[in-house]
Amino acid sequence: MESEDYAMLKLAEKIKSRFSLDMDAEEILRKIEEYRKPYMDKRHISYMPIRFLVLEAVKRIVPKRLCANDSYWIIDEYSNIHAKYVKLASNALEGLKILRKIARHMGLITDADRPFTDKLLFSLKIVDFFDSVTTAEDVGIGKPNPRIFQEAMKKGKSNIRIYIGDSEKRDISGAKNVGMIAIKIGGDSRLADYVAKDLMDAARFIQTLETE
Repeated sequence: MESEDYAMLKLAEKIKSRFSLDMDAEEILRKIEEYRKPYMDKRHISYMPIRFLVLEAVKRIVPKRLCANDSYWIIDEYSNIHAKYVKLASNALEGLKILRKIARHMGLITDADRPFTDKLLFSLKIVDFFDSVTTAEDVGIGKPNPRIFQEAMKKGKSNIRIYIGDSEKRDISGAKNVGMIAIKIGGDSRLADYVAKDLMDAARFIQTLETE
């Protein structure tokens, strides 16, 4: 999340520069977040692609009508800036390598947009780890709505389905509601079957299940 926050701040700095806005990047970012938060909070009910939320927020900040080139720039820069600055969490790559060795089908479920997800997985050099990727944009709904989990599970063949996530509400409750074994990364959990400190810890726990 630290690199995600930093990426959004860098996006705000670029928006400030491109449109010569008389406010600092932090204020621009605050206005973007204020606009998109109500939509993000309801993405499990109705999904609007995040890149379009950012575009609509910027339209309300910039004191002129945006031309098509400006709109396309904002949409592209949202993905480009994240691809440049977002980093994997500590031990995440090692965890992915362990999971890839033992998983019959390894899928990703994300609330992000499809173009954003594709670009980020490629930039992080982890796209080849996954057999399937299911985004909220693909399904038209976000987590914890059961539909996004159900659509993702259709792509796998294993009877044992294990989900790893870091949000109690969006990840763990959503996974448990469709009968998955749920592993939460970080913090406490009332719902998870196991709490891991990071992705490598979660992967090693799954390894123990494989050997039992």
